[in-house]
Amino acid sequence: MWEEIINEVILFAVSFGANLFASVSGGGAGFVQFPLLIIMGLPFAAALGTHKVAVVFLGLGVLAKKVRSKTAFALDKQISIIMLAAGCPAVVSGSLIVVNLPAKPAEITLGIITIASGIYSLFKKQFGAEPLAHRSITRTVLGTLVLIVVGLFSGSLSSGAGLFSTLTLVMIFGLELKRAILHTMVFVGTIWNAVGAFTLGAVTTIYWPWVPILIVATFTGSFLGTTLLIKLPVKAVRIIFSLVASGSGIALIAAAL
Repeated sequence: MWEEIINEVILFAVSFGANLFASVSGGGAGFVQFPLLIIMGLPFAAALGTHKVAVVFLGLGVLAKKVRSKTAFALDKQISIIMLAAGCPAVVSGSLIVVNLPAKPAEITLGIITIASGIYSLFKKQFGAEPLAHRSITRTVLGTLVLIVVGLFSGSLSSGAGLFSTLTLVMIFGLELKRAILHTMVFVGTIWNAVGAFTLGAVTTIYWPWVPILIVATFTGSFLGTTLLIKLPVKAVRIIFSLVASGSGIALIAAAL
């Protein structure tokens, strides 16, 4: 009994902190929450499915704050359609092929790119500061293709999709950083993870006893994190994003090795 209580306290504390930072930086919760579930005894597939179910409430926490906040950012209709129509099928495909692909090479590559992105955003002072004045057809097509790849990663790997979605929305689609994070939390955090959780739930097991505590931690962490996101200046958000991206990339490479 006491062992289970201790496990739940650890799950709550770590998941709360991970999702708080993820909602401010635009991703990265899975780099902490997913490995924790494995360390605590869940098999890879069960940990991935359980993580996906819980992380849906990361997006719901953001949505709850967005609805209550008068300063909430409006969603971009074109990007919303792309993330639904192109992203969701990619997530399903990634979830179905996760057990058939060598994950380590992909995770190492993803880790290197994530670190590079974190360093780039740290030294690029105008990163996500101003929206792109005009979004060309070329940018839209390229961004759609990249989001499909991100969707595949979202379904097949434990983490990275949120950070790469935020990068894509800023660097290709030209959104401001805060607005890009909002889109990531709504679509990747809520919808993509729900699709991935449903798909994984159909082909593997989910450890339901830990789901309620993970849901509470994820929802409250993301709600508080979004409160900070709205209040913090873009410069501070950019620094947090850079640190989380760099740290997540190192963690991903370390886990793969």
